[in-house]
Amino acid sequence: MIATQLKTSLIICLLMMSSHSLAQSNSDREAILDVVDRFFAALGARDRNGLLAVTLPGSLNISVANPVNGPQDITIQNYTQMINGLGADSPSFLERYWDPTVLIEGNIAVFWAPYDFHIEGEFSHCGIDSFQLVKREGQWYLSNLSWTRQRQGCEPSPLGPV
Repeated sequence: MIATQLKTSLIICLLMMSSHSLAQSNSDREAILDVVDRFFAALGARDRNGLLAVTLPGSLNISVANPVNGPQDITIQNYTQMINGLGADSPSFLERYWDPTVLIEGNIAVFWAPYDFHIEGEFSHCGIDSFQLVKREGQWYLSNLSWTRQRQGCEPSPLGPV
């Protein structure tokens, strides 16, 4: 009888802990997607303060292009270059992602999603975004951003035309 009660109590405790963990993961996932959305909104609006609010100083931005005919092109931009490169005279950008995968372990996370990118309303390229995030003082921040770039062979976006 006591063994049965202990097993039942243990199962209830485990269920409560897993549901709390799941709720926390869903909350963190929503917060991470919000940070990514705010990043893209700031990028599109050329909003330096918006970028500063969601990125960690010292972050890196690395893009990899694999052209059909030609060598691989790797572009590395540091935090300062990214912030300073976004001026009021920049063209308008729109980046859209879909089917995101978010992995979370403690205070680190990864965001992974296919995307398409438009400049001044015209398709520019597509690829995969792979962003690393860090949670500091209860808030998620982008710590490093990597993405692929391809201009050909892009599948149509499930989001439809721009």
